[in-house]
Amino acid sequence: MAKAQEGRDIQAMTDGQMFEELIKIHAQAAGEAISSILKADITIGEPQIQEMTVKEVEYSILEPAVFVKSCLTSQVAGTVVLILRQRDMQVFLNELMGVDDLPDPDFVFDDVAMSAAGELMNQMAHASAAAMAQYLGDTMDFADCQLVLSDGRQNLSPVIGDQPDSKIMVVNYTMRIKDMVESEFIECISAAAIDSLAQEIQAKQETEARARQEEEEAARQAREMEKSVIVGQGAGRGQAAPAAGRTASGRTADGAVPAGPSWGGNAAGARSVTGPDAMYRSPAINGNLGLIMDVPLNVSVEIGKTRRRLKDVLNFNNGTVVELDKQADAPVDIIVNGQLIARGEVVVIDDNFGVRITEIVNTRSIIGNGE
Repeated sequence: MAKAQEGRDIQAMTDGQMFEELIKIHAQAAGEAISSILKADITIGEPQIQEMTVKEVEYSILEPAVFVKSCLTSQVAGTVVLILRQRDMQVFLNELMGVDDLPDPDFVFDDVAMSAAGELMNQMAHASAAAMAQYLGDTMDFADCQLVLSDGRQNLSPVIGDQPDSKIMVVNYTMRIKDMVESEFIECISAAAIDSLAQEIQAKQETEARARQEEEEAARQAREMEKSVIVGQGAGRGQAAPAAGRTASGRTADGAVPAGPSWGGNAAGARSVTGPDAMYRSPAINGNLGLIMDVPLNVSVEIGKTRRRLKDVLNFNNGTVVELDKQADAPVDIIVNGQLIARGEVVVIDDNFGVRITEIVNTRSIIGNGE
């Protein structure tokens, strides 16, 4: 696999702008995740992306370093390796433990420290994978991270899984940890990961192109339908003959305005359409909505939420009870595509749970008309 990648122009494999945007999203999500976990201000600078071979990657300035290896899973495969200073990882651990001490040059990464660092990197990796998956519209995650300590003799090639002459993508970042540490780190993206991401970017481009075409076609059909409705109404008015006993102006022979409906009113026996259904029965609007009525929507039910500290989450086990922010008899929220549209009560239908709607909050937000 690695040999097949040698000499390949990675920039030609991907849309450069979309790839750069993907890397920015991934870095931002990672920074926000680690800031949230440590409850500290961690700022990651703009990524500087370069293409080079494995043997050309220069990381001696980061030694003694720690290599954090993450393997992509699900639809995207490949390896991503972060190279950080051991000193910076020690600062992360100090923040995690609530210690304000400066890095100790004699600090030893024992089993406990490595385990804590690995869990911290796992949380960061999962957050960045979720952000990239949302951007690409696909499933993506990282397997648990593997940490390798380096004292200047560690070779990148066996860690990333590519041959020394294989081309990879290298991303350089600056990093500020609170106001104490100004540092930097490197992210190395393997040839296999680049190949997978290139396919995902291409699929996203094709999906967006199809969506644009469908929107343009829907808009065109809506315009045609609205035009035909207007033309039909105009033709009906121009051909209508005066009723018996009336002049062309609509008055009776004696000049009085007759009782009953004029233009826009209902003929005898016609039914007026009012209320919520009127919007959907209007020919022009119904033409627009009819085009999207079969679009599937994600419906979820939320019984409550809560926030817990990392150490509490790490202590979860079978039998742990997590208290939520709602009373037992409070209605549950019904969420459609991220919008609260109704509330209800939980019921049991055969062997499945269900929800009986007791309150409609706002259904118009589903089609973009919510207030």
